[in-house]
Amino acid sequence: FQKVVVVRNYADAARSYSITPGFRYGDDAASGAIEIIAPASLNVPAHSTKTFEVRLKVDVTKLPIWNLDGGSRGGDGFRLQGVEFDGYLRIADSTDNIHLAWQILPHKAAEVTPAKAKVKLKGDTGVLTLNHTGGAVNGRVEVFSLTGASGRIPEKFLPQPGDRFAIIDLKSVGVRLARSVLGPAIQFAINTFGERAHPNYPAEFDIYIDINRDGSPDYIVFNLENGGFGITGQNVVAVANLATGAGSIFFFTDADLNSGNVILTAPLAALGLTPSSQFDFSVLAGDNYFTGAITDAIVGMTYTAGTPRFIGSGVPFTGVPIGGSSTLSISAVAGGDTASPSQTGLLLMYRDGASEREADAIPVSNKKGGKNNEADDGPED
Repeated sequence: FQKVVVVRNYADAARSYSITPGFRYGDDAASGAIEIIAPASLNVPAHSTKTFEVRLKVDVTKLPIWNLDGGSRGGDGFRLQGVEFDGYLRIADSTDNIHLAWQILPHKAAEVTPAKAKVKLKGDTGVLTLNHTGGAVNGRVEVFSLTGASGRIPEKFLPQPGDRFAIIDLKSVGVRLARSVLGPAIQFAINTFGERAHPNYPAEFDIYIDINRDGSPDYIVFNLENGGFGITGQNVVAVANLATGAGSIFFFTDADLNSGNVILTAPLAALGLTPSSQFDFSVLAGDNYFTGAITDAIVGMTYTAGTPRFIGSGVPFTGVPIGGSSTLSISAVAGGDTASPSQTGLLLMYRDGASEREADAIPVSNKKGGKNNEADDGPED
């Protein structure tokens, strides 16, 4: 990582500065994870400027394991001490001694790359190879039913520096049945274009659920800051009954810092659902910091938690080993075409994913007969 430093000499004579990089804490230096590279000195003529380059070389094998998130640990500022590195550049001569602060917050990442862009099943089954194509940790994978997708909002509509609005740009939506301490639960996975420094702001995701499929939503699942604006730093998931207005918070949001991924979990019972219930839902994304406006939506999805159209198995939570590969087995579920007609494939969410590589939407088809039923091992568009 590199930056350019500009030094201006306001004096009437040339000055020669020494440049000495250092760490704020001794344990950061002793870890060997960060090396600071800068010139030893800089000569600057009178009333002139000169520049020099500073580089931070990161040895990822020596970085600590990332233990931050935006849910239960979203307000734990003290945890930064274990994963951030900082210090000063001393730029000095006989007259001045300037301390220029530097700081880096490196997150060990993994890049998981599917061998195919889409999968065609043969006899209701197929496989997808996931490759670890870079990074310093195993690629942890979460598998969801892909139920919706949205294109990127053109750049001309996005905010520029100083604009007082945010655009939350939906990319993919997934859903799955899950177990929880409160019984069967439903999990909604959302991947967006662009990342957020913290899940609290500027994004709120509203999932409207129509349990009787009469065209009017009955419940809403949404994320918010625990305790109110700026109170805890923790992001949580709430469920509200739209008829009565009653609501409860059940779980922390599953979301990281500097991420475009978020998973919202709600008990099925709190939504008046069971695993066999078919329901309709829509996902709305809004700016919850500046304007309160809805900025994107994926609507009109139908799903049955206990009967998806396709399932993926064989990739555990530990996922894809460093430098290796794993096989995701994909199967069609009997009755899933009718029970979950909105599912078009699988949404793969990657924990510790590299920037802009946190998720993949994999379309799955199951056409019978002829060439469409043949296995295809090559990449597809």
